[in-house]
Amino acid sequence: MSVSDQLCSDCIRRRDRNPLRVLDCKVPTCREAMTEAPSILEYLCSECRRDFEVVKNSLKKLKIPYVVDKRLVRGLDYYSRTTFEIQTRSLGAQNAVAGGGRYDGLVKELGGPEIPATGFAIGVDRLAEVSGLEASEFYQKPDVFVAALGEKSCSLAFEWICDLGLKGIRAEMDFSDKSLKAKMKRADRLGAPYVLIVGENELEQGSAILRNMQTKEQVSIPFDDIAKKLKEAVR
Repeated sequence: MSVSDQLCSDCIRRRDRNPLRVLDCKVPTCREAMTEAPSILEYLCSECRRDFEVVKNSLKKLKIPYVVDKRLVRGLDYYSRTTFEIQTRSLGAQNAVAGGGRYDGLVKELGGPEIPATGFAIGVDRLAEVSGLEASEFYQKPDVFVAALGEKSCSLAFEWICDLGLKGIRAEMDFSDKSLKAKMKRADRLGAPYVLIVGENELEQGSAILRNMQTKEQVSIPFDDIAKKLKEAVR
């Protein structure tokens, strides 16, 4: 029996128009038929492989468990490089709560500038079911906004905001290469009462600047255990 003979009717339609979706089919006979299919991981270009290693290393540094699934694909053609799903064991077969990935060319296709982007969609009903959140709790202004300037600062700041989240502090940051002035304006629009500033000078000194947006007072906070010190400062 050929592989095609084992595919469901949906996969037979997809195999010519969007063959990658065949890899993602949940029908048991299709999954069995595709067990010997070549892995997409064996055909990554050097840039894609490097980008994928950055993603995996970041997850390891943040101690976020993950599984590399060679079958995982997204249904829309604009995705490029890494795609992902966030899953739960609490919802049975419908276990995906969120999914997305990187799409470098989408903004330009929609008439905007040529800029890389990463995004995801969340199943709100599923999120509400697993989290127990009420509708009014889905958005709350951040306790602190991190204004990071430069690639090294952004990488460090990303670790901080993840750690802050685990400690119950709502933190946000802007990953773009915009100026400090532009990032301060964004913090103001979000209503953040505090802004943590880190750039080249702060990296050299080993301390960041915490600015009170209401009083305009600024204090220096050493990088050592910065999440703990920020929690004390903003609460």
